[in-house]
Amino acid sequence: MDTIYNSTKSSWLVKATPFFYGWVILAAGTIGVIIMGPSQTFTVGVFIDSFIQAFGISRANVSLIYGLATLGGSLLLPVTGRLVDRYGASRMIIFVTLGLGLSVAGIGLTQGVVSLFVGLLAVRYFGFGSMQLVVNNAIAQWFIRRRGMVMGIAGLSLAAGLMIYPVLAEFLINRVDWRGAWFVLGLSVLLIMLPVGWFFIKDKPEQYGLHPDGDPDVLTDSLGQVSEENWTLAEARQTGAFWIFAAALSVMTMIMAGLVFHQISLFEVRGLSRETGVIAFNIMAICSIIGNLGMGALLDRYSARLLLSGVLFLLATTLVWVQFITTPLQGFLFSGMVGLVSGSFRVMDSVVWAKYYGRLHLGSIKGATMIGVIGATSLGPYPLGFSYDHFGSYGPALNSFLVLPLLIGIVTFFIKRPEKQNLTHS
Repeated sequence: MDTIYNSTKSSWLVKATPFFYGWVILAAGTIGVIIMGPSQTFTVGVFIDSFIQAFGISRANVSLIYGLATLGGSLLLPVTGRLVDRYGASRMIIFVTLGLGLSVAGIGLTQGVVSLFVGLLAVRYFGFGSMQLVVNNAIAQWFIRRRGMVMGIAGLSLAAGLMIYPVLAEFLINRVDWRGAWFVLGLSVLLIMLPVGWFFIKDKPEQYGLHPDGDPDVLTDSLGQVSEENWTLAEARQTGAFWIFAAALSVMTMIMAGLVFHQISLFEVRGLSRETGVIAFNIMAICSIIGNLGMGALLDRYSARLLLSGVLFLLATTLVWVQFITTPLQGFLFSGMVGLVSGSFRVMDSVVWAKYYGRLHLGSIKGATMIGVIGATSLGPYPLGFSYDHFGSYGPALNSFLVLPLLIGIVTFFIKRPEKQNLTHS
């Protein structure tokens, strides 16, 4: 497949920027991840009661619809990954932004279960899936040496989204009803991200006569590309690290999706108020900042597999803790633990694939792994909703989830960094 990286381009904006343009890419990409906030579980979760009342369905069925929509959206992500490799983030960001803005606004027009499913599928595909893939790919192209630190900074966008969207959604529901809230959120996506994407997102730095990280002297190959070990998707799939990291990240996002989707209800069954559950999202946001920056710095210095194990064990502890909270302070601690895991997860998912497998086929590799990472979020909310509806408690589902991070956390101790000489070729 031909790629976009065959020629040198000229851009007055890149040349006119008095500092390394990669920092502009970082800022624009961070805005993109913030703007995908309406597609995030923490925003959709605020609308659960509205969906239940409007369509006369149970909590478990809302969870199932959301899960199936997320799974459907994830199955389309390999297509996005291949398109990013072929056409670049600068073109794809416009397509994805239009799709996200229109689909978010369209949720307000849904009239039943089927249209709600289609709307949520589009929102999850264009937002949490494709927008994240495109902007992470753009940022990863411009940084190698400082990729961990940069992705940690970019991860602050998740904290910003957590601070903004649950509170904003609750405010809009109370002012303009839940349908109007979705329309306002969709309009904001178009008004903010279209100009940002159009003017500021650029493709690989080599196209503009620059090198990743802004380094003036780096080792390049005969085509002027930065020398790094680039793997195809087929090659990456032959390594144990690919599957272990994919499984670990998928389990993390599955469990976090369930916890965040039902957070308000998890608080209520422990005797805490809805308001406390909404406020706790801010605690989650603050702690995700710590997770983002901390994990970004650690990944530049220490083994990714050991760090992954630590995060998985923290997630297991969180699953136990949520079953014993009785005070707002304990609830805030739970949300803080989820925030640490969430922030760490985002940086790991953004860094490890480029770090292990290079930038050339990053879109295809990320598109494939995101089937699991995004698709796994479809599996998180339903078991918790089913557990609550049928057993009157979230405990059975939470205890079932507990086995997964413990098991994978142990397995990660035994994986090694992939090496091409160990591949088998047919």
